[in-house]
Amino acid sequence: MTLRLDLFLKKTHLLKRRELARELCEEGMVRVNGTPRKASFEVKPDDELAFPIYNRALKVRILGIPEGNIAKSDQWSFVEILEDRRLPVDEGAFDDPTLPRPKPPREH
Repeated sequence: MTLRLDLFLKKTHLLKRRELARELCEEGMVRVNGTPRKASFEVKPDDELAFPIYNRALKVRILGIPEGNIAKSDQWSFVEILEDRRLPVDEGAFDDPTLPRPKPPREH
């Protein structure tokens, strides 16, 4: 059984929105088995996904493909975290669209 990459990221609660998954895929930031893939790529069990999200870089292995929607508490039966790295916050880090932007200073 297979599932689209963007839909898998959304259904397993790795990303909150399918649109964010599509954007990351379009920019070549989601890798399946080391290769950047489009949102429409079909993933299957044992594939390894690597992608940045906010100030982290995740690498996960797919254990199974969900049928329908799943509860957040069940997400770990479908993915195994292989790596969870914190990304340094420096001037170049804000070129990444998945990272939160610094707020401009407010004038009082």
